Amino acid sequence: MVNETKWLKRIQTLSLPAVLPVKSLPQANADLGDWIEIIREDPLLTIHLFRYANKMLASHDVSVKTLDHAVNLLGSTRLIALTGKVPRIEATNTSTKGLLNAIGDSLLAASLMRQWFEIRQIPWTEADYWVTLFYDLSIWVAWLLEPETMEGIEYQVQQGANRTKLIEKFYGMPLRDWNDKLCKLFQLPILVESEETSTQTDQRTQNFKQSALKFFLPFSHDLASTVRSTTWTGEPLQTLCRTGEVSLGLTHFQPMLKQWVANAAREYSLPQVALAARRLLAHQPPMQVAARVTSGFSEDDVNKALKLSRKPEAAPIVTSWPEAEEIETLKRTREKTPKPALERTNSTSPESDLSPRKVLDLNAQREIRRQFRNQKSWHSPVEVQESALFGLINGFAFKRVTVLEITDGFLQVFDSEGCQQSPLLRNLKMPIASSELLKEFTKKVSALWVNSSNKANASRKLPPTLLAAAEDESFFLRSFSIGGEVTMLLYADLKGSREPLNAYDYKLFREYCADWNTALNRLSQ
Repeated sequence: MVNETKWLKRIQTLSLPAVLPVKSLPQANADLGDWIEIIREDPLLTIHLFRYANKMLASHDVSVKTLDHAVNLLGSTRLIALTGKVPRIEATNTSTKGLLNAIGDSLLAASLMRQWFEIRQIPWTEADYWVTLFYDLSIWVAWLLEPETMEGIEYQVQQGANRTKLIEKFYGMPLRDWNDKLCKLFQLPILVESEETSTQTDQRTQNFKQSALKFFLPFSHDLASTVRSTTWTGEPLQTLCRTGEVSLGLTHFQPMLKQWVANAAREYSLPQVALAARRLLAHQPPMQVAARVTSGFSEDDVNKALKLSRKPEAAPIVTSWPEAEEIETLKRTREKTPKPALERTNSTSPESDLSPRKVLDLNAQREIRRQFRNQKSWHSPVEVQESALFGLINGFAFKRVTVLEITDGFLQVFDSEGCQQSPLLRNLKMPIASSELLKEFTKKVSALWVNSSNKANASRKLPPTLLAAAEDESFFLRSFSIGGEVTMLLYADLKGSREPLNAYDYKLFREYCADWNTALNRLSQ
């Protein structure tokens, strides 16, 4: 009781921040449906709305259990005023990353719950979604109150410690009881005992659903956090997957988990949810034995991959640039040159540096390229892209990556990594007709390395918006085609890195993209 009183006093002085910036909210004259769709992904902001709406109903024997009800009850005027005055999360605060990861875990858990209920043919409602989402509210609050302590707990969890026990020790009380008290304090929906229903059939259905909620609520949240923080082959995840096989009656729970997590990543725009998908895809095992659903590699797959890895990159580069032609000529010359001659090379130009940067993770690159080459690894292009971006950031150590798609004569960013502090690059949109070079990129698969030796030429042939977004950094470009038609363009750089891009990076980048492009084409067949 003493611990509870202590924490309640601290929480009552806590100002819950919102994740979504004010500028991302709809216009004042937008429909309430548009507001609901956007606010739904910011659980911290919805807490304010639930609390305010329930205060309005304090004198009535009813409570708000869904965001739709809360928003419609508040109305446009109150909604705009309330969402505008809530403080926003501080990007530089030490608790921000951990808090967002915890929210991402809860969003992933809610998506997993919905998918499992559909498999078991159990009714799933909007109220169930919010009960699931706020199930770990106490962890969000812990990140806001004691971020340094939570970072220590997160580290211990990654080493195999039990998260629930550590957080219960931190609070000094049972976690579930404390979470329910927090939900009541903020007037949020919680799991309650089954209510009386009109018919015996309805009662049986409700009891069955209640039992499912009580089991799957803690299981979904444990699984969501474990997927993000451990590897595929780690014992914590293996144990949870075995539990899932029994509870859902699915013999292929583990390979299906990849699909469920990828589905969740597509449901939400919060990047922390997609983080789980990328980690999961990057840590798939090299071998998987399953009758129908499989994500592993047969011996024949491995042999084919080894043969492919010995072949040079087949994708052409932009040939209209003299610098590009020189790089290609230099590469062909080096392929014919004995290794000792390469070791005696003294040139200091970017094109001549064939030594790998220290931060490269070649194992991560190889693993994802093996996945690209295995046709059975993927269920959708989104899964391929999530894993590909993970490899670019973690395998190549690129600092900023954007993927642009061709839409109505423009190349426009639709996915990015590491661009939170680079709005020009994150929101880049270029008319294809503005540059002959862009036209060439959209006609055929092409690659280009813009560096100190060709930057002057680049300033004349590339769109000014791209050069401004690059902020004077060297960068790689590569276009992708599906079914013979170019559909997207990839940008990658090392902004702020001590080690610049070099010819070794460029070679690996082109080989990696070629395998990525092959995986996309196989899916489209």
